[in-house]
Amino acid sequence: MMRNYYYLVAGLPELLMDQDRKDFNVNALKQEVREQVSPSDYRLVEFLHLPYDNENFLNKLLNRGLEFNDLGTFERFIFDELDENIQLLPEYMQDFYYRITGKQRSAEEAIDEVDEAKDLFEVEKLPEVLFLESFYAIALNQNNDFLRYWFSFQRDFNNVLTALNCRRTGIDPAPQLVGNNWLTEVLVKSQAADFGLKHEIDYIDRLIQTTDLSDVLERERKLDLIRWDTSVELTTWDYFNINFILGFFIRAGIVHRWLRLDAKTGEELFKRLFDDLKSSYNLSEKF
Repeated sequence: MMRNYYYLVAGLPELLMDQDRKDFNVNALKQEVREQVSPSDYRLVEFLHLPYDNENFLNKLLNRGLEFNDLGTFERFIFDELDENIQLLPEYMQDFYYRITGKQRSAEEAIDEVDEAKDLFEVEKLPEVLFLESFYAIALNQNNDFLRYWFSFQRDFNNVLTALNCRRTGIDPAPQLVGNNWLTEVLVKSQAADFGLKHEIDYIDRLIQTTDLSDVLERERKLDLIRWDTSVELTTWDYFNINFILGFFIRAGIVHRWLRLDAKTGEELFKRLFDDLKSSYNLSEKF
């Protein structure tokens, strides 16, 4: 049975208002949560933020030259000295590192990696896609319902978005889709404008309309609003437990991003995050 964190959830609006919006600090919120939830529940918060670590890992390994994202769990120095610190990272990152660099941990592990590389080569997918598949294989087997549903949504959402972009540019989507399931098969084969997904994916029309926008910022804003709304829907009946807190962190991450991309949009989303917290708390009191 899930623990309830009445005091913590009730205090989230106040924690938000105490922050300087120009320097909105999600990590400070994470630290506050860490001090008030069980270790097992906080591990779920850390897992939720692994995509930021994935981003930093790929950025360093593939020499992308992008800015470090500080919302992950692992500190910058680990990625700056990746060769020396690879053992500190999750096993799926280690596996990918050794596959890409050609380095070996031991004779036994080298044999395993060669066999795995042969299997993956037959799939003919991009290396980054194979890395994401290894991550999602772990994410979709988490014991927590919210994490499973959220990462399933993230994978499918990004796959549909990728397929739409590939269709516009005349690129084969197959090597760029994460996973092999009914959806990826449909996205590769269907010629319908909505891939025939109108009854399977409720956000498909919003997604198609959004990708038609020429304004890059407006397109990104609406994509994030789909993510925002989905995180809210996934916690409809969660008021004080860890699932509610996980949903909160997804939206806090979106606010963090937009306060840096576009101040006006960031302010609007900050207010919405605050209002959503207040309304959720008021509604929970009725039950």
